[in-house]
Order: sequence, then structure tokens, then C-alpha cells
Amino acid sequence: MNLGKFIFVILIITQMVWAEGVPFTVSSSSIVKNPNPSASEAQNSDPETTLISDLKYLAVANWLQTYLGQRFTQFDKYITPDFAEKYIFDYKLNRQAQPAGTLELVGHLDGDSLKKWIRLVDSKSKGSNQIRPLFIVSSNLPGFIISPSETASRSKDSLIIQILNQMAQEKLRKLNAGLTPLDGPCSLEAPPKNNSEIQTLISIANRGNETLVVWAALTACPGCNSTRIDLFLFNTYSQNLTFVVGDDLILSARDLGNPNLLRRVLTPVFLGFQTELENAFSEDTLKEMPFKLIIDNIDSFRLLKLAETGLSRGNGFSAPIFKKAAGKTAEYEIKSALSIEELTQRIEASPLAGFKNQVTRVDGSTLVVRYFR
Repeated sequence: MNLGKFIFVILIITQMVWAEGVPFTVSSSSIVKNPNPSASEAQNSDPETTLISDLKYLAVANWLQTYLGQRFTQFDKYITPDFAEKYIFDYKLNRQAQPAGTLELVGHLDGDSLKKWIRLVDSKSKGSNQIRPLFIVSSNLPGFIISPSETASRSKDSLIIQILNQMAQEKLRKLNAGLTPLDGPCSLEAPPKNNSEIQTLISIANRGNETLVVWAALTACPGCNSTRIDLFLFNTYSQNLTFVVGDDLILSARDLGNPNLLRRVLTPVFLGFQTELENAFSEDTLKEMPFKLIIDNIDSFRLLKLAETGLSRGNGFSAPIFKKAAGKTAEYEIKSALSIEELTQRIEASPLAGFKNQVTRVDGSTLVVRYFR
């Protein structure tokens, strides 16, 4: 079996193990009484149940402390037994642990979801420093035509634009960010449908250094009485459409002047928008660009795993995702908000123990890393 096939088989097995979660073992001998019990702990009179809750908390806190290192103090205030409960996959209670009278909890926790949570908290803390959304509204409803370039000016007299702006602001405020309505020319009359139009939109956003574009599009449903709303989120970093959520609304032209009705019918759409937005931030897809990373001169699976483990620690880039292997070469994808020049320097500064590395740029999105003794 050649190295490529061997890696593929091992990768499948590894992914199956990862799907079960990160293993943990914690003992009641490490438990210190929580001076600020959670609501569920305060209501619980069963000492063993409380102890299990404390052990789950300890497992999650230990993992976060190991993963975050010195940054753990920034996140410690969020970690409670109720929080920890959400990230425990499974567990077993060992009553035979030593010393006598000690309870041991063995199980698996959801490390991937905890990493996503960390990224979401990071994004919220950075707020407007990194999240600068441009807001655009367009409409082709009969008797209610709005051009994107009118977003700022029409918001003074259009109730629907005001409501859309307010509801979008409410969701982005959770990430400590605010919208900037488009106040200037726009050559697009509808959300971009192809790469060329996306590039046009990105150039408009770049005028004000906005990093995202939230586009609310109102369209008439042909042959019916409903109104369609779609909320698009475009990312200026990756220069693509990140997501779109929408729904058909039972609204007449007269209803566009009813603020309570508008909020009621728009609420489900904006809840979907908030969910997708937080998912995008937690998965770090909004500010990172994909790069191809080719590891070369690898003559054994052991060395490849050492290289992969070393790169998985990250230094301004995500853990590598395996793509393919052939001969002594393996290809991965990584994501980073760094420039390729800085990314090259970071990888060069993280060699494997006992090895030297050489990083070569192939183009603006591809790096080759060669390891040698």
C-alpha cells in the first residue's frame, strides 16, 4: 500500500475517533467547592448529582485551560456547570477509583464546538474593530421601488427601511457591531448574481472600509400577493456570498406602513439571519481566506502525523484539513486572516523538533513546506 492510500485509510479511522469527541478523565479528588453555584446546582439536593455536575465542569475547564493557555483568564467568567453540560458528549462514573471514596468521571467532550464558541466570543470582544457591515436595501415591489443607492436617504421617510435597519442592528449589536447604510452611488440594482457583480459590490464596500455587506432585497412574487424578502451576507475578505436567508411574507402595500405587523412577520427571518451570522463567526469563515498547504519530502506516515500535529497547534492559521496525498507529498487546506507573506513567516518559525523546514510560495494562495534534517 502506498503512502497516499495508507494516509487515506488512517484519515477515515481518525475522523471516526474524532466524531466521538475528546476523551477526558477527572476525579473528585480535584474538586473544590464552587462558591457560586449555578441555578441548577442550587436547586439540586442530591450530592452525587451535584458532584457529577462539578466533574463535568472540571473536564471542560481543564480542556479550555490547556487549549487557551494564558488566554484562559479571558474566558473563565463564562464557564459554569450549566455551560459545561452542553459540551459533554458522554460519560461513565467509576466508583472504584483510588483512593477509596473517590469518584472518577470518564467520557468525551465536544472540542470542536468549544473552539467555535471561543471564536464567537473573540469576535464579540473585537466587535467594530473587525466587523464593519455595510447595509443596502433594494425593492422592486409595485409602487415601492427602492434603488440601493437610496438606502440612506430613503431611511428618513420609509418605515420598512427603518424597521429592516433596526432589526439588523439588533442582531449585529450582539457582536458589538453596527450597520452603516449605503450613502452613495451603486451600479447594482439587485444583489450580485455572479463573481463580476460581487467584485463590483466589494469595491463599493471598500470605499468605506466595510468588511461585510448586509443586503435586504424585497421582491414581488409573480402571480401571487406575497412579498419575498431575502437577507444576503457578503464577505469582503473572501469576496463571496457567505449565506442568504429569506421567506415569503403575506404583506400588501398597505401593510408596509404597519410597524407592529412588519416586525412580527420579519422576526423569523432575522432569527435565521442571527443563527447563520453566529455560525459564520464561530466557524471563522468571515475573516479568513483558504490557502493550499503542500507538505513535501515526507517519507513516512509517522513524520507526516508529526508535521500535521505541529501545524494543528496553529499560529495565526487553522488546523490543516487533509485533501490528498501522493508519493512523498500531502496536500492540506488551511485558513487564515494573515497575508501570505506573514503566513509564510509563521510557518517557518514553527519547525518540527529535530527538523528544519523551508517554506516556498507557489502563488498567492499556495505554500509548499519541505522538512529535512
